[in-house]
Amino acid sequence: MGGTGRRPNRRRGVAMRRHQRILGSRPGAGSAGRPSMGRRQFIGGAGAAALAAALAGCTGGGQMSRESGGSSGSLQWWDQFRPLTKMLQDHLFAPYMKEHPGVTIERRQMNVPDLGQALQVGRRSNQMPDVHSLAGLGTSAAALVSQGWFQPIGKLADFQGSPVGEFLYDGMHRFDGEVSSFPLFSGRWHEAVPWFNTAMLKQAGVDPEEEPGTWDKLRDVARRLTKGTDDGVYGIVVPSKETEYLQFLVNRLAMTAGAPGGIDWATGAYAYDAQQYVDAIEFLTALQTDKVVHPASPSMGPRDARARWAAGQAGVYLWGAWFIGGLRVDEPEAVERGVGTWHIPCPETTRNVVYSPPQSGTFWVSSQSKRAKDAAQLMLQMTTREFQARLAAAMDQPPVLTDVVEEAEVHPAYRRCVANFQDDVRIAPAPEVGTPGVWQVLAEMRDIHPNLGDIVQSVLTGSTSDVAGELRRYTDAMSAERERAIKVVREEKGVEVGTEAWVFANWDRKADYDQQAYAER
Repeated sequence: MGGTGRRPNRRRGVAMRRHQRILGSRPGAGSAGRPSMGRRQFIGGAGAAALAAALAGCTGGGQMSRESGGSSGSLQWWDQFRPLTKMLQDHLFAPYMKEHPGVTIERRQMNVPDLGQALQVGRRSNQMPDVHSLAGLGTSAAALVSQGWFQPIGKLADFQGSPVGEFLYDGMHRFDGEVSSFPLFSGRWHEAVPWFNTAMLKQAGVDPEEEPGTWDKLRDVARRLTKGTDDGVYGIVVPSKETEYLQFLVNRLAMTAGAPGGIDWATGAYAYDAQQYVDAIEFLTALQTDKVVHPASPSMGPRDARARWAAGQAGVYLWGAWFIGGLRVDEPEAVERGVGTWHIPCPETTRNVVYSPPQSGTFWVSSQSKRAKDAAQLMLQMTTREFQARLAAAMDQPPVLTDVVEEAEVHPAYRRCVANFQDDVRIAPAPEVGTPGVWQVLAEMRDIHPNLGDIVQSVLTGSTSDVAGELRRYTDAMSAERERAIKVVREEKGVEVGTEAWVFANWDRKADYDQQAYAER
């Protein structure tokens, strides 16, 4: 999402919706063409006084920090990746400090909302960490670059010549020719993996090896689990308290029905009003009608749902690869009882793939940092195959060097999950990579409500039944907001960019949109 992410536009509930994902990183803003909240809204959010307590948030060990800025002279590192705590300390920080006796590294791990708030306060009070992730900020890296949050690191360490060099993209990791970050994780992933309780399936007479490859078969499995297990046990849990989870989920389900995502790359138009989105939402309502969804789902966030699943209250949970890593840290007994995974189901037996953009940068060096060289050199160590294999062993989002999973010490279900991604996921175009001016449009765009997640939540709670109408209004509003942002960027900043930047005529649905595809566009 444990740690979280990121991230993706599939991205995006507003940060104040308190996204509880605890592992992984979110996709880049280009995945549907906008950040989660506009620049003005982001800067004008909660006041520093109201957020000051965030700077006294929990550390990785759960203790309260004694002072907001950490020890004087130390290199400060803030992130949300709780399952990575031991690995980062033992295999990144400790070796670096041993080789550089004058460097002390202090890491603080926080929940996503707390981290986002702490970063906002830290920037306003000149107490930023040297290195941090973007979790909880609810906006694109491009928007933050435009506000001067970061400093380039490409001249301080050779990221271009590192094992991850081929995964560096303009508009995501490079800005104005300068490398500012790199992808720690792979872009070949999705957050709708069906994770199942092996013991519960066997109790209900369901063969874990027989995949429910269609929506109807998954509904049948959920019904059998609900009826064939103990009272109080349900077939599936769908945490719907947080709209961002619902937005992710419906996007992925719509793709399995044949949608390209929130944008039709052949035309560049927003496509949330496509029939596939209606079908995906109706599939979720059908699960409710079947009475196979855990009844407390409306009050659950993703973390709550994982805890309920781990407690044996639900048999299936659609979430990301980081699910099992989080279980191993917080509910290891659930892993011991048995956990498995399937391919993401499609509406029919015909398989459609899902699309994710290239993975955006994970860690960034603050423009306030006085230790940028040490920070960059430390981050460079994360690009080695050795570190990537250790990252895979934490079973978070798959590492950017995905092939190391085969040699890493991981649970068989995680290995299978990552292997399934190779079948099920293709890398989508990212407009900000193809046209430099797009990131300025993304930075200018304001949040639209109700967004996709809001609409899904309203349908599931019975607040609205006009699914097609709500999706059409959202699509129209997104289109109008993009047009407005383009006009502002063109007229006020002199940037030549138009809606054609979202058109990728050479996009092949069955292939990755790679560096060569951008060059041949």
